[in-house]
Amino acid sequence: MIQRYIAGQSIRQIAREERRDRATVTKIVRSDEMQAFVQKMRERFYGFAFDAMNAVEHSLKQQNDARLAYRMLSDIGVVPSPGERYSIATQLPSIDKSTMTPLELAMAEDEDGRINRAAYGAACVIEESARVFGTELLTAQEYRHGCRVAEVADEITNGRFAQISLTDGAEEKRIRKSAEEIVKREEARKSLPARRAQRKLPQKKQGTLPAM
Repeated sequence: MIQRYIAGQSIRQIAREERRDRATVTKIVRSDEMQAFVQKMRERFYGFAFDAMNAVEHSLKQQNDARLAYRMLSDIGVVPSPGERYSIATQLPSIDKSTMTPLELAMAEDEDGRINRAAYGAACVIEESARVFGTELLTAQEYRHGCRVAEVADEITNGRFAQISLTDGAEEKRIRKSAEEIVKREEARKSLPARRAQRKLPQKKQGTLPAM
């Protein structure tokens, strides 16, 4: 009965299958023997803490595990819960853009200049977490660049990039590298007119000072 209870079966189910009174089953599964067993299992569980931390560190640094990274961000509060996202989206007062940081603007402002309240709230949470934990934040330019890379990667994969990122790390890296090269070429082309215009600026001729 203890084994059944540990396996997740309910007291009612155990009593029915073992043909025992529910009160008897309850007494057994809540006995000192059961509590001692649970305590022993907990000790073994916590004993794996250091091994677990080593595995997490290896997965993040060596395997670039996107799912693990997202889960950790959720667990430490960087990623808002569904309830927090709803609260952010519905309860924020009007937002003054002049008070927003460059990263907040980059994350929250859409192409029409409107502010997405949920994205703004997420940006605030990320900045606060970085302040508390002493981590380095992306610049607004780096954030926009990363968004464009993800957008191009999604175009390359016909909308399947998020799924690939969660299931195939090697393929995700290959696609991201290709998208990165495309975006770099785009950015280079955009900067060409400015550089050409700068080269065409008329140079002031040096002459003698006018006579006084």
